[in-house]
Amino acid sequence: MSSRVDSLLGSLSLDEKIGQLLMFGWQGETEEENITVSSHARLLLEEFKVGGVVLLGRNVGTPAQTARCMNELQERSKLPLFIIVDQEGGMVARFKDPFVVFPANMALGATGDPSLAYRAARATAEQLRAVGVNFNFAPCVDVNNNPLNPIIGTRSYGDNPETVALFAPEAIRGLHDGGVLTSAKHFPGHGDTAVDSHLALPVVDFPRERMDAVELPPFRAAMDAGVASIMTTHILFPALDPELPSTLSPRIITGLLREEMGWQGLVVTDDLEMKGVADKWGAAQAAVLSLKAGVDCPLICHTLETQVEAVRAIKDAIAAGEITEERIDASVRRVLELKERFGLLDGVTPVDPEAALPVVSSPEKKALAMEIARRAVTVVRNGRGVIPADLGDGRIVVISLHHSVERLGAAFRAIHPRTDVIAVSADQARSPESIALPEDASLVVAGTCPSEPWTAGLDVEAQATMVKHLLRGPKPVCVVALRDPYDLLKFPEVQTYVALYGYRDEMLQACAEVVLGRISPSGRAPVALPESA
Repeated sequence: MSSRVDSLLGSLSLDEKIGQLLMFGWQGETEEENITVSSHARLLLEEFKVGGVVLLGRNVGTPAQTARCMNELQERSKLPLFIIVDQEGGMVARFKDPFVVFPANMALGATGDPSLAYRAARATAEQLRAVGVNFNFAPCVDVNNNPLNPIIGTRSYGDNPETVALFAPEAIRGLHDGGVLTSAKHFPGHGDTAVDSHLALPVVDFPRERMDAVELPPFRAAMDAGVASIMTTHILFPALDPELPSTLSPRIITGLLREEMGWQGLVVTDDLEMKGVADKWGAAQAAVLSLKAGVDCPLICHTLETQVEAVRAIKDAIAAGEITEERIDASVRRVLELKERFGLLDGVTPVDPEAALPVVSSPEKKALAMEIARRAVTVVRNGRGVIPADLGDGRIVVISLHHSVERLGAAFRAIHPRTDVIAVSADQARSPESIALPEDASLVVAGTCPSEPWTAGLDVEAQATMVKHLLRGPKPVCVVALRDPYDLLKFPEVQTYVALYGYRDEMLQACAEVVLGRISPSGRAPVALPESA
């Protein structure tokens, strides 16, 4: 520990030490209160003296608004803040348009080129620094080897630990070279679950030997790459601890991560208001248990009342001798050392709000996102030789239950003007005979997607009924998996199948370019799929 960290630690009161460990979010009653330093946000700084603030989508305004808010947060804080966001790319991005959101990790895995992970991460860091953000809860290093995983999916680089261990370090280096801290998540692995830990406590019951072979290697690779922190997950692993989920488990955090794997850096929790821990233990008690387990920073993203309860519970635990001040000091040292490592203790220079927009939406970043998309699109099956489509004056019909259907249709129409779009309801999909296709349709492009936890959901059974009906018809059908590539498990008879790994505009444009023969497909699925028709 440097003398500066030692001196600073010695100058802090107990309340200030506790505050340095807290990573809290804020929310207001109005949109304006969410994107400004509201009374809740001021409480985090003035009452709790937090070491880090967490931004969610509700806290994001224009780039200039966001930059001004981050400047004010830093100005109001006695010590420089971690200003934190989840900007993984793909479907997990708090900053959206006009920010360039890079394709998901699985799309990067499909390119086969780890250098693209570095370039995307470096560009992301430039965007975040332009608005005053210095900490990205990324990359996700989970190995997605369960096709039914509802929450990881394309957030993973693939289903092979070697692939994840190859790409994640490049993302870490890219973010660090851009001046942004990182967090490898979700320890010890969220890839083989069929339950979303936001909604319930998953149980992953396989032997320790399997974890050594699959889940843990990417975390070891992240450590070797100098990752700034590791985030825990709210999952019960009976082989490691039959009673407590990893976030609350001394066996997992202190025993496995710190002592056995040798990690002495920062450990943060996933949000303690997630039902995986909150339903049974409550967020406040979970904060105490996480510190006792060896975690450094409890994360509470939403509710002021819960944050108040958690701070009170931590202070009560210290007063009762359940947690010693020496234990608190050890975690504060890690926080301060990390702030020193990334230059925060030298002072935070305010960012220029008016300069943010050209950085976050630069032509170079848009070109990079498009390059990744074009290299990621994967023709998994082309059994009927539909791709590249030679349509002449024929008509394309783009059909889907998914909300991106109009944008997918627009991407095809930009190349082939004779493109129709049919947005299908679940009721229509259950009785697909009622869906009338144009007689002169030469190609049907059917977009599919799994049910998504952040939307009202999509009826995947109705979707499968519709796709099977289309496949039995006389028209050539190209099925496009708009997000996770596993949709064909519901209709294995499909002959022509394309995987996109996400439905942002770049991926949709690249899909149209591949199907219509404007570019040659080069992506390869980084997960196991039944590839032969």
